Amino acid sequence: MGFSFRSASLIFKVIFVTSAILILAISFNVYWNTMLHEGTIGKLTEEKAKIIAEFIEKNVIRAMEKGRHSEIHRVLQNYTTYKGIWKINVFRPDGIITATTFERELNTKVGDVDYYLKNKNFVREETLRNKDGKTVHEPIYYYVNLIQNRPECFQCHDKKDKVVGVLVVAESMREMGEWASKVRTHSIILAVITIGFLASVLGLLFLKFIERPIIKLTDVMRKVEQGNLDARVQLKGKDAMGRLAENLNTMIEKLQQAKQEAEQYHQSLVKRADRMASIGELASGIAHEIRNPLAGIQGAIQILAEGFPKEDNRRQVTDEIEKQIHKLERLVKDLLNYAKPIPTNYIPTDINELADKVLSFFITQQGGTNSFKVEKKFFSPLPKTMIDPHSMEQAFLNIILNAKKAMPRGGAFKISTRLLPPLRKDGDEAYEVQILFEDTGIGIGKENLQKIFNPFFSTRADGTGLGLSITKNIVEQHGGRIEVESQVNTGTKFMITLPAVKEALCREHSA
Repeated sequence: MGFSFRSASLIFKVIFVTSAILILAISFNVYWNTMLHEGTIGKLTEEKAKIIAEFIEKNVIRAMEKGRHSEIHRVLQNYTTYKGIWKINVFRPDGIITATTFERELNTKVGDVDYYLKNKNFVREETLRNKDGKTVHEPIYYYVNLIQNRPECFQCHDKKDKVVGVLVVAESMREMGEWASKVRTHSIILAVITIGFLASVLGLLFLKFIERPIIKLTDVMRKVEQGNLDARVQLKGKDAMGRLAENLNTMIEKLQQAKQEAEQYHQSLVKRADRMASIGELASGIAHEIRNPLAGIQGAIQILAEGFPKEDNRRQVTDEIEKQIHKLERLVKDLLNYAKPIPTNYIPTDINELADKVLSFFITQQGGTNSFKVEKKFFSPLPKTMIDPHSMEQAFLNIILNAKKAMPRGGAFKISTRLLPPLRKDGDEAYEVQILFEDTGIGIGKENLQKIFNPFFSTRADGTGLGLSITKNIVEQHGGRIEVESQVNTGTKFMITLPAVKEALCREHSA
């Protein structure tokens, strides 16, 4: 696997970026200083050649005035002892060399006189022999000084001539170049040392104040992720890392406290569930014991009532007793339904067909829906769900019955289905089917909204408080969920969400 900058450690990224910035900055500084040094060397070379040329010119003019032409050669030779001076020539405007430190060039002609006259100074590479006799190429700096005609020169030169001679001082730039090269090399070495030192110091500081604290933080977070809520970050200081460690420790403490509270609440729920299970078993046993005597009492009351005329007050008493017996029968039936296990005969089922079947059954049993308006809106095509149709029918019917009781003066009831957007589950798309039951009844107050699924909780005097609890158990047994929204005097909406099954699974069950 190749190197990836994104996967590199934080300390490497910081040092790499910082070093790159330092390299760019110091490289520019080295380049700038080198250019300044080379410019300074050029100025020093020019200044040196200019001073030498001025002294030579004065000495040459003095020797010419005294008629000592032989001293000119000695004057030129004296200045060749200066470090770096390679050659000094004096030639007439016509190019004939009249004095030179190179005797072989005496009385020879300069190749391009106009070039010397037009350029005061220039650099040209020359072929030289070093001390070992080897041929080398070196840059030579030429300084050109025009010797102007003056009265003291009139005895030998025409008054009309403006320039009586050209003095050329040639200076080798090898030593200057070597010095500049040394300066450049030293600057680069110093830059490398500086970059290495700064990168090392930065790395150590980053390791101490950032990398190690981050490692401590991540270690503690990993322990917390594994369930160890006793882990704490041991970092002191008022800097950002110290504050971060303090905040993380505070968060872990709150998480630990929340976990303890959740465990206590869970234990209380377990105790309550055990108690409710015991009560359920007891209620189931009692219901079985009560059912038969109730049937006998109901039969006796019916026979007794037949002996009383309709106008007899005793007939009203027997009717009330029979009404209460019916209520007890419903309670016994609900208790038995609540206590018995939910069937697990799951098959792929069309929710639209099931909902329509339950609604039609309800309308038939009620003898029509004159008291309220019914609306159906089913989404199609709707994927099937894996459910037990009989138990889900009971869940739907409980909600529809509650809706009817919530609208004693009439209203509107709507049942609809829809397909929810897919969810990502185990790398695959999982669809859900939702069934909505909406009524325009009296609604449920906020204080009771979270209690309606609790066993034996009811807002009506004639209710057993088990219908919605049974419905919730059925839905959750099928891997679904039930939600409720309600507003007093506006209405209530129940939403049952069930997982849809894939077509392949449906075909397997159909085969």
